[in-house]
Amino acid sequence: METNITDNGSFSRSIHLVPVPWDWILILKLILAIVGIIGNSAVIHIFQRTNKSKHNATNTFIAALACADLITSICHIPHPKLSQVDQNILGRFYCKFVDSANIMWVSIVASVFTLTTLSVERYLAVAHPTGYKRLFTKKRTVGIIIGLWLTSFAINALLSYYVTFVRDGKCAIVFSSHGYQIFIGISAFLIKYFIPVILMIIVNIATIRILKHQAKTFSNSLNNTKNSAHRQILKILLIVVITFIICWSPDQFCYFAFNVGILPVEYLFSPLYTVFGLMAFANSCANPCIYAFKNKHFRNAFLPDQKVSPSGSKSQSASGQQNDIGTRQGVKSVSRNI
Repeated sequence: METNITDNGSFSRSIHLVPVPWDWILILKLILAIVGIIGNSAVIHIFQRTNKSKHNATNTFIAALACADLITSICHIPHPKLSQVDQNILGRFYCKFVDSANIMWVSIVASVFTLTTLSVERYLAVAHPTGYKRLFTKKRTVGIIIGLWLTSFAINALLSYYVTFVRDGKCAIVFSSHGYQIFIGISAFLIKYFIPVILMIIVNIATIRILKHQAKTFSNSLNNTKNSAHRQILKILLIVVITFIICWSPDQFCYFAFNVGILPVEYLFSPLYTVFGLMAFANSCANPCIYAFKNKHFRNAFLPDQKVSPSGSKSQSASGQQNDIGTRQGVKSVSRNI
């Protein structure tokens, strides 16, 4: 594909785009992207249909996760690339933000941080209900989500900006030294994957213990109703978290091993790397599937005159709390492509 453009209005030059080399891998990536776009758009649609008065913190975080996964799915669609990249500001911009899929990685990390925050939010709702109501107001919840996205953007910029360059007309990831590559690899692994996963595991185990203790301590119907709602939310959240860990762990551990020198550079061109990458990106379309299979109210939301939240609540329970579903997702690492 060839396109003529004018640079600074003085002359015309041609930009050559390499067509997408369709094979079974790219076809599978396209299928995952389409499923992710449809599923996450459905979650956002259900959230928008609900009464704004029922937009509590959990539902808002679920919608934020769906937005992040929707952006990831859109960016995951295979597209033509430049055959020749100029050594100028436009070329560097293309390599750092387009070819490296930096926007996609920002949304991926934002999704990871949102899932981690959702796990903490569920813990606080169970362990400290009074403080929880003061902390997770509508405005503060939106502010937290904005902060997570800004943090994700800053982390990706710091970890990837100084390693993506134009070399011989191609985009390339170049580390100034092996030590710097190890530093980037360890930092990305810890910040984007390991620490969030450990935190999610700890707070979810703590939430389970508190719910079990409350079930033994309190026997009245009001507390039983509240605990039942919390258990349903936690059950779906655990499925989402476990799915995320299964999808992303192989990719993250192997890419970490590559950055610290355990795996050779040939790993990046191996079928194993491709399979692990596909597993990781499949996580972007996993949440809506989990909601559909585990929550009948999510399925009923597409029937006429059904008003439900993305958490699955048709109405408030006796305790005045909505029956939310917990949510997901994913992480990722330094700018790279499958």
